[in-house]
Amino acid sequence: MNSFNTLHTFVILAFGESEYLEACIQSVMRQTVPGKMLIATSTPNNFIADLAAKYGIELKINNRSGTIGKDWNFGYSCAHTKYLTLVHQDDIYLSEFAEKCIRAAEHDQSRRPLIVFNKSLVYHGEREVNISYKNILRWLFIFPFNFKRCISSPWWKRFILLFSNSISCPGVFYVKENLGNFRFDEQAKYILDWKAWYEMSRGTGSFIYVPDVLHIHREHEDSATSSTNSEILYQEELRLLSDIWNNQSIPKIITALLRIAK
Repeated sequence: MNSFNTLHTFVILAFGESEYLEACIQSVMRQTVPGKMLIATSTPNNFIADLAAKYGIELKINNRSGTIGKDWNFGYSCAHTKYLTLVHQDDIYLSEFAEKCIRAAEHDQSRRPLIVFNKSLVYHGEREVNISYKNILRWLFIFPFNFKRCISSPWWKRFILLFSNSISCPGVFYVKENLGNFRFDEQAKYILDWKAWYEMSRGTGSFIYVPDVLHIHREHEDSATSSTNSEILYQEELRLLSDIWNNQSIPKIITALLRIAK
């Protein structure tokens, strides 16, 4: 197990002064396979610097801020290990997150894994959401992975993205050595993760699913999820779905249903 320690980096994406950042850091530090840790921020302040110093974590400053995509790309570029997780500052990573993702990726190295993803829970603040339509949709659309944990077929990888973003971004474990010059779309405001998975699905390599809850996604009134501009989100989803389906008729129906589900 010790050989896993140098394979993976947690890059914590810190922004502003999140009341949940310290709990997030602590969850990463409780990993059964700790790996490396960094904090990346485009909003340097004493709050973030003090937490970095308190826990002995290297702090990286992004001077090229402006969009979520730029922040994510900066964080992605900071890690030089085989594997990487872009940690969202409000979330909690269960203790076996790194270990189970590394084991899954190492087990299927011959299939050229691109990402490993897992089940996630949704919390509103400190309270677990008993019924999350977002998770219901995700678990419904990723049903092919209930039969086969590692999927290389471009058709099946694309299938799970036909109707919604079925992969929770904060819980994604990236196999950086297989992703080449991967970058998030810096112009997109909301669907940059969904678009990234779609671009990955079209190429060579596999998606791996770990059927365990390894990540808790926290939504609250100050989170990016809660401050969504619904009209911009609708337009971005429509453009991406039109590209995926190669028409606009079906995407208009899908985006209307997604609005109801959200």
